[in-house]
Amino acid sequence: MIKKLVILLILYCIASSLPAQKIKYNKSFLKKLEQVQIDLYTPVEGKYKSLRPSRNDYQPIDHIIFSKQEDLEIRYAIIPFNEKDKSTQVPNIDFMRVVTSCATNRQEDAVISMHGLDEDDLIEHFNADWGNIAYFQPKVRFSNRKHCRLLGLYKEGRGMVYVFFLFDEADRMLDNRLQALRFNTKI
Repeated sequence: MIKKLVILLILYCIASSLPAQKIKYNKSFLKKLEQVQIDLYTPVEGKYKSLRPSRNDYQPIDHIIFSKQEDLEIRYAIIPFNEKDKSTQVPNIDFMRVVTSCATNRQEDAVISMHGLDEDDLIEHFNADWGNIAYFQPKVRFSNRKHCRLLGLYKEGRGMVYVFFLFDEADRMLDNRLQALRFNTKI
């Protein structure tokens, strides 16, 4: 009897030490990650779970993760490079399209703030050729969150990646999640 209790206790300790993440990536998202050659950094703390992307009229979303503990939702949209589609070759214009599509335009005091990423940071942290960050209040039909920080990254010949950080109150976890992905260095 004591031997069974010890075994159960050991199994419980092992199970409770495992991460409680419930992130599951669908095949089409994984295929896009591979196509654009992106290394995704999955949060190991915060008890993130995958959510099914709902259809919206503003921006197709490939994957969503959410942490109730961190009160943060992260959405990913990947647009692979296409030689025949000029919109996949001009990142600053596509970035503005996404911002203006997703940001609210109903409130007079709604502000959009944009910040270009330093070239050294782009290369060191993201291995990207172009990058920008925008802060805005999202349209209610896009998200019921009060704020969005949008990270847009582009790599020549690979494509554009958007990461939407949706939240109500900013805290340090928001900054900890910024480096959510990186274009890999494989050619």
